[in-house]
Amino acid sequence: MVKISLNALALVVLHARMAGAMVATPVEIDRAAAWIGQYFAQEPGRPRAFSFLLDGATSEQSLAGWRQTCSQETAEPGKTRYLLVLADPDSGLECVYTALFYRTHAMVELLLEVRNAGSRDSPLLERILPLDCCFPMPQWPCTLHHALGDSNSERSFMPLANALEPESAESITLAPSGGRSSDGHMPFFNLQWKGGGMVVAIGWAGQWEARFECEPDRRLRVSSGMQHTRLRLHPGEEIRAPRVLLQFWQGEEDLRGNNLFRQWMLEHNLPKRNGETVLTPICGTVAEIDPDGSYEGPHIRVMKPLAERGIEVFWSDMDPQQWYPIGFPHGTGTWEPDPVKYPRGLRPIGEAARSAGLGYLLWFEPERVASDTRIEKLHPEWIARGDPFHLFRLDLPEARAWLTDTIDVQIAEAGLNWIRWDFNMAPLEYWRKNDAPEREGITEIRHIEGLYAMWEDLMRRHPGLVVDLCASGGRRIDFETLRYGLPLWHSDLQCFGPHPAADQLQNGGLFRWVPLHGCGVFGLEPSYLFRSGMTTGNILCLNAYGPENEEGVGRSVALYKKVRPYMLGDFYPLFPHSADESVWYGFQFHRPDFDAGFALIFRRKDSPYVQAILNLNGIEDEKQYVVTYEDLKKEQAVSGRDLRSFPVEIPSAGESIIVYYRGS
Repeated sequence: MVKISLNALALVVLHARMAGAMVATPVEIDRAAAWIGQYFAQEPGRPRAFSFLLDGATSEQSLAGWRQTCSQETAEPGKTRYLLVLADPDSGLECVYTALFYRTHAMVELLLEVRNAGSRDSPLLERILPLDCCFPMPQWPCTLHHALGDSNSERSFMPLANALEPESAESITLAPSGGRSSDGHMPFFNLQWKGGGMVVAIGWAGQWEARFECEPDRRLRVSSGMQHTRLRLHPGEEIRAPRVLLQFWQGEEDLRGNNLFRQWMLEHNLPKRNGETVLTPICGTVAEIDPDGSYEGPHIRVMKPLAERGIEVFWSDMDPQQWYPIGFPHGTGTWEPDPVKYPRGLRPIGEAARSAGLGYLLWFEPERVASDTRIEKLHPEWIARGDPFHLFRLDLPEARAWLTDTIDVQIAEAGLNWIRWDFNMAPLEYWRKNDAPEREGITEIRHIEGLYAMWEDLMRRHPGLVVDLCASGGRRIDFETLRYGLPLWHSDLQCFGPHPAADQLQNGGLFRWVPLHGCGVFGLEPSYLFRSGMTTGNILCLNAYGPENEEGVGRSVALYKKVRPYMLGDFYPLFPHSADESVWYGFQFHRPDFDAGFALIFRRKDSPYVQAILNLNGIEDEKQYVVTYEDLKKEQAVSGRDLRSFPVEIPSAGESIIVYYRGS
């Protein structure tokens, strides 16, 4: 076996293919392939995995007379695309159902598109569900593992579990609040039954719904899609439904499903630059203003000190920079630099960042429009009016094209490689009040399609551009949105200062599903405060360029770079998910390919306990391991069996410890 030192691990080059953690077994791959074979075979009368109502009739009834064709092709190595096309010879309505099979991950990605190829309006389509099928249960009960969405609290991203049993005759229906995909509930689910389970995830930045229901004959029905659709398609019109993922896993531990999903996200879904996964960056900012009210001088002066200390991205948020006239929130809708603050525009800032080797991130909120701003004055026809703010209508192609060009000017001028895309309003009521009769759901569909199209257009114009996904914090997190960016500020709780226990829990909840995310941190290494919020990169919410923090920033950057490789591995919580300040909390990251990992452990501020026992995961009982500590000059040889019940001590409450291990 090749031995890798801890220092060498910190220098690992992170390539696009992340082969360092849990991989699917042949049995899991066969289960996924069998599911595709069941629902994508070209046989008349075969049940399909999607559903809808058509003029009141079920899709099972309606599809019986439709023409069906099925084909498959190799999309790229390791991926096979299956295409099922069903066409109604009478109305001209067509359903195109695609399954993309990621063989090495036992993952199936589903997309349903519906188009009207006829010469008149289609029959009435209702409740379009891209996934609606039954799964046999080897044994009841089935446990549904899921999570709350963001709520600016310690409950944000909290993991939950519900039992599904036929005797209860109850179903579980989950949906977000107000039209943002992780507002209230996350669109990620892990179904666990005896001997295995299945991850289900929804890709849709809007109002999805998922339903889990016990059926007769030992079956579980799973359905998901937009929460509400009732519409007729005009001739030539086409719509798409939310994407849905199915990942099949075997075993007795539900976290196997989560870790397989994390690895798929890293390899196939999260953004890349030059073929390499984009990590959550280490960000610094500035709050100083020159006497004349200009921001240019302070911005330019901090670039070199920030870069010299290892900061990777210059962060220019809504506050205190407020680069546009009026400022936040009443300036949202005038996307041009304030000439008082930036007399020469944004170009000098971008040039200074690039010269120092920094990325440049700038805040926008394109979908929200305040009154008396440039958009409201120039194009009132492009906003859905509300009080006190309006919604920009991305459902209108001409409006979206104009806004794309407007934002493109600032991206090009500043040379941005990150665009912070905030969204501080709930859009659902705006969408629904703009739907015409028998066109319910179309405004939301076109808005979400328009959002993705706008991001894709900007990224084509600016290769390497990545979106910082923000929506009042982490209220727009789903797997399709995560193809365009990362949530660098995953909760607005951080807007109100440090909350270390809540930061720990938010990270612990999100790490189950989203490998790369960030938030603000209000301390520097080696503080409890810093480690409570630490991910693969954070926004340092303090003066990162001043001489008083030089040493602390250096230590913080060094720790980020040391733990990053591990954080791309498998994730395991080590303590119950609790906000109680009298307990311990922490989690582990494990890299099977390195035969190594680390545990980050917190003794909360009111905990009377000096010692806790760690039950580490991914360990082989008969193997020997070397254990070291971030805070202690101590190295010890420990058997794998002992690492499964390993005591650690934290002498003082409100402190933490980082334990590293590697096979010897």
